[in-house]
Amino acid sequence: MALNILYRGPEERGQYWQTLFAQNLPHVNWHTWPNVADKDTIDMLVCWIPPREYQQDYPNLKVLFSVGAGVDQLKVNEVPEHIQIVRMLDPGIQQGMTEFVSMSVLNIHRNTLAYVNMNKQAQWQQLPQKRTAEVRVGIMGLGNLGLGAATGLLNLGFKVAGWSKTAKQLSAVECYSGQEQLTAFLQQTDILVCLLPLTDETRGILNHRTLSCLPKGASVINVGRGEHIVEQDLVELLDQEHLRYAILDVFAKEPLDIDHVYWQHPQIWVTPHVAAITQNDSAGQALLGNVQRYLNNQAMLGAVERTLGY
Repeated sequence: MALNILYRGPEERGQYWQTLFAQNLPHVNWHTWPNVADKDTIDMLVCWIPPREYQQDYPNLKVLFSVGAGVDQLKVNEVPEHIQIVRMLDPGIQQGMTEFVSMSVLNIHRNTLAYVNMNKQAQWQQLPQKRTAEVRVGIMGLGNLGLGAATGLLNLGFKVAGWSKTAKQLSAVECYSGQEQLTAFLQQTDILVCLLPLTDETRGILNHRTLSCLPKGASVINVGRGEHIVEQDLVELLDQEHLRYAILDVFAKEPLDIDHVYWQHPQIWVTPHVAAITQNDSAGQALLGNVQRYLNNQAMLGAVERTLGY
């Protein structure tokens, strides 16, 4: 029996992937939501957010693919056990995140945000400049994206440390793990990069207590999920000048409300969730490879461990 895939997402991406599958796996049937003649035949659903009644509408669904690196939007704890969840391990997403994190760290390191504010006041002033080797960057989350970001920063000469839920060993990266080592990790971090998955344990992890553990004058870059940060606590510590800057790409509510305090805050730089965007070509190849693995009864890359939530 032929495999049937249902895609829900941007039309251009869907057309690109449909052509890719037709060329490489012609025996696989590609469907575009909501145009499905027989919903009982659907084996796989590829989407960012699934249709509301997908569990009832597609009773024989076996695999749920996220088109992004995260899976929290799929509400993992509500997905039936018989449906395998797979996140996107797209080299294009990793490259985009590495570029964005490197850019953001460099902008903080080279005082770009300060100079932008000074430009508005026609103020000519040279600021002190440290060497990259003197700046300690801490990455929270050492998964696929975190590893890419760490490599990029090491190549720029920064001192890099990492924190994760479970212990890891990475060349040239000082690794911390678990709640018992979180404070020590934060205390030695000048620029904090959050790349954690969103789980019950990580929701609100960047709060007044944890952010206060950062050295005075530290900065925060959040490219994980908006819910990682307690917004009021972040703003308070920026206003108190304990924190220097925050570069924020993700938010609890998107788009960000027009009257949100972030927009006009002189120490905050907002970007509209653009740090890492799924690339049609590389992500298509990643999806194609995983479907082929499924057909060959092989483990798929990016399969979610339900007990961890990612």
